[in-house]
Amino acid sequence: MTILKYETIPSSFLYVILAWLFLLVLSSCKTEKHEKEIAVYNKHCATCHVAPKINELPKTIWKNSILPDMFSRMEIENINKDKYQGPFKSETTDFKPKISVNDVLLLEQFILSTAPDKLEVNQIPKMEQLESFEQIPIALDYKNGSAITYLDYSRDISKLYFGTVSGELGTYDFESKEVNIEFQGETPITWFNQGDTISYVTEIGLFAPSELEQGVISKIRKKNTQKIFEKFHRPVHTLVQDLNNDGKNELVISEFGNETGRLSMLVENDKSNFEKTVLLNQSGCIRTVAKDMNHDGMLDLVVLTSQGREGITILYQKRGFEFEAKNILKFSPVYGSSWFELIDYNNDGFIDIVTVNGDNADKSYVQKPYHGMRIHLNDGKGNYEESYFYALNGATRLAAADFDQDGDMDFGLIGSFPDYERAPQASFVYLENINSKKFDFKTKILKNPDAGRWFLMDAEDIDDDGDEDIVLSSLTYTFSPTPEDLLKHWSETNVDLMVLKNKLR
Repeated sequence: MTILKYETIPSSFLYVILAWLFLLVLSSCKTEKHEKEIAVYNKHCATCHVAPKINELPKTIWKNSILPDMFSRMEIENINKDKYQGPFKSETTDFKPKISVNDVLLLEQFILSTAPDKLEVNQIPKMEQLESFEQIPIALDYKNGSAITYLDYSRDISKLYFGTVSGELGTYDFESKEVNIEFQGETPITWFNQGDTISYVTEIGLFAPSELEQGVISKIRKKNTQKIFEKFHRPVHTLVQDLNNDGKNELVISEFGNETGRLSMLVENDKSNFEKTVLLNQSGCIRTVAKDMNHDGMLDLVVLTSQGREGITILYQKRGFEFEAKNILKFSPVYGSSWFELIDYNNDGFIDIVTVNGDNADKSYVQKPYHGMRIHLNDGKGNYEESYFYALNGATRLAAADFDQDGDMDFGLIGSFPDYERAPQASFVYLENINSKKFDFKTKILKNPDAGRWFLMDAEDIDDDGDEDIVLSSLTYTFSPTPEDLLKHWSETNVDLMVLKNKLR
């Protein structure tokens, strides 16, 4: 065995070894030093939801917004309760997790000493103008600005349904250009379910975050309209579906809520009354899709939740309206999960999930590099893995279709909270799929991206020519910091819709 003497070791190599050992010792000391802080952080920040990574938000956001908000939702032992109550004082539930004063001080010091001064920014992709769609702006009334809160094209009547902040439910005929108001509610319309003889209108109740349950669902027949005798906690989506094939539709309601909320189901009994059951007892329910996910012949419920415990949960249906919940995707509570679609992206016969994260109308407003679209591929056994991420600031809506009919999936994405400094034109992007296996997309943008504050979207063949078109709607309500020139522009112009007419056919 050859023994290498000290004198024969190159000095540069010695420096590398010593530096590596120093970093190893430093890292070990740092980990040991913060073991208590990490344990306290996980105890208080990971019991109700996925613990956000401290580096996901800058120091100022933690200090001025997140920490005060977090402690206002807790019972701090042996301290003046008014100090951290904040705006939740009059509406919070009786139960609050407890935390000691020492843990409050420890968390504040640990988080503020660890959080970055600012977040990294993503590289802006090359953008081209969208030439494959003709862009047609539409005004639905004579008022400047736009206040659309619901949008859906109905192929049954070849008209677009829209709802407004003021509680109007209307239709728009693209051929005659005629607008009709079909229903007048009292609060913003968030969903509409059209039926042959019975339809349902969902009103959120209170637009702003609140613990008050003032949401309303109205049952509309040809000759009369009645409110369903239930109070709903800021409902944003209603699924009407015969889940057990008994000839009667059930209503599955996403009660977004605020600190509290739920996914509830209304089942009609023999007396034509509804009985309510809570399927998922958590806030932030946004959308529910009925689909047989495990191929057992029964419809399951796929639910997207935000507001803390963000992610996708599948409620597998058993016999007798029993459901088994499985959380298949989990996101950090600062992601702002907003929408999802079920598609078979890679044509392997298994349903994949595409999500967008980007709601930025909360206490952590900052441009976040983890906002965007994610494609989660199914391994065939019901497990989903993130296989692709497209960064888009403020991504809130998603449309998926083979728009150019070349055999792969293209995407339309709305960024309701774009980076107004670096990429204001990315309020809507069209992703043309160039190579599906390599996830290679071309990014294309509108010629006039500032025509509206794009908020909702639907993709349908509205002119019945055999290709998919896209309809965008605008909501010029102020959610977050916005350039004054844009706010002025929207207040002085009248664009409610932007039709993207596919030129393929």
